[in-house]
Amino acid sequence: MSRVPVHICTSGSERAQARALTVRLCATRPDWAVLELLSCPCCTGRAELQARLAQLLRTRQPARVLIGFVEPSHQRALERVLTSWPLAQYIAPARALSMPDDAQLTAERLEAS
Repeated sequence: MSRVPVHICTSGSERAQARALTVRLCATRPDWAVLELLSCPCCTGRAELQARLAQLLRTRQPARVLIGFVEPSHQRALERVLTSWPLAQYIAPARALSMPDDAQLTAERLEAS
């Protein structure tokens, strides 16, 4: 079983920007999925992230997952969760995306990177 690439998409203070990026990238790729975090991945959100991501992988079986997240200061904590057991056996952390730097990124360019 190959591991699914997972990208963290941050936008600073605007959730709408991260959401717009993830939705735009997935629009042409029906086999990609978006997961938006509702809480901080550092503490209480860790269990939520693990459960929601595991459910997404099981039900949708996406080729790639984009995680929309607002606060870039928590990106390292999110990366630790993604590289920890049990998620690490099913996913492969991939290039982090940020707004506005990646505003013009296309799905094709993301797959090639």
